[in-house]
Amino acid sequence: MRKTLKDLARYLKSIVVSTTQEKYKILPRFESISNEGNIRKAIIDFNEFLIKLYDVLNIKGDLYDNDKKVAHEYENRTTLSVYYPFLHNVKTLLMKIGYSGELVEDNQFILCSNNIFNEKLPISKNIECLKFLTDCGILIEGIDLTDKKLLLSDIKTIKISYPINPSMLIGLKAMSIAEIELGTLDNQDIFLRCDYRVLKKDETNVLDVIKDSIKYLSNEVQEYILELHQYYIDKGLKCIIEIKGFWIFIKYTYKRKELWGVNISLNNGFQINIKAVNTHEYIDLIQNFPLYLQEIISRGYGCGRKRNGCCDGGCRGLIISLDDSFGGITNIIKMWLDTEILFL
Repeated sequence: MRKTLKDLARYLKSIVVSTTQEKYKILPRFESISNEGNIRKAIIDFNEFLIKLYDVLNIKGDLYDNDKKVAHEYENRTTLSVYYPFLHNVKTLLMKIGYSGELVEDNQFILCSNNIFNEKLPISKNIECLKFLTDCGILIEGIDLTDKKLLLSDIKTIKISYPINPSMLIGLKAMSIAEIELGTLDNQDIFLRCDYRVLKKDETNVLDVIKDSIKYLSNEVQEYILELHQYYIDKGLKCIIEIKGFWIFIKYTYKRKELWGVNISLNNGFQINIKAVNTHEYIDLIQNFPLYLQEIISRGYGCGRKRNGCCDGGCRGLIISLDDSFGGITNIIKMWLDTEILFL
């Protein structure tokens, strides 16, 4: 079933990085925007703005959800430009305002020109995005949004403000720069997640990223994942976090081989994946597992097209949902992973 724009809005709201009152040091490249104290506050204000934007999108999403392309059943990554072009256009417009616009009048406004618009889009689409932003509390001066004969080339100066909380504009500029200049292949979508951690001089502890990523799971499952994390770090496994297309993948490798991980994505929710290759070595142990777990293992994994002629998501490993029922097999999962390591 296709995930709607409303579904995406709720998901993005859930993965927005939690803010902090910590007085962290910020990279020197942001000094030209404002002082550290102002930027830290502005990041919190921008975070609140994003939450408001997702709330508005959750209410009005049906009005803008005109593209009906359906992601592959097992797809973890979400490509906005393909599946949710409206939000892609809004994001691009916001980032252009933040990146190329100039903070003026004691940071109460952002001044920008018509270069913030996407010339490949019809004027109506650009105006649609601006109108949506006004629903989110942004005030736009210098352009008549009701003019049906408007030419973007005629627009010279646009004044952007956020009367609800003007400090948000500093956060908008900082996070626009962060995505454009600091985004990497393994840490994408910084802007819409408000991942302020890339602004910090000091590297963020991996454990803090994990805690924030799983914050909406039950307390029991959160505690178990954190326990597993520390247990396998102590056993010498390496934890690697990749964030691509709003897909958060926390994986654990043993001698460069991926053993298990936690997947968080719009299409598949919260899952644990296990890439066990030696199950034939401990069949007796597996026979004591719950029947549904035995069935998952018996199906195997790897490219489904090569195994049975159709894609079944096997390339992701053996998949177990992190739902309420997961708590009943936590000890079994640990026993399983420990046994697998013995044969690696």
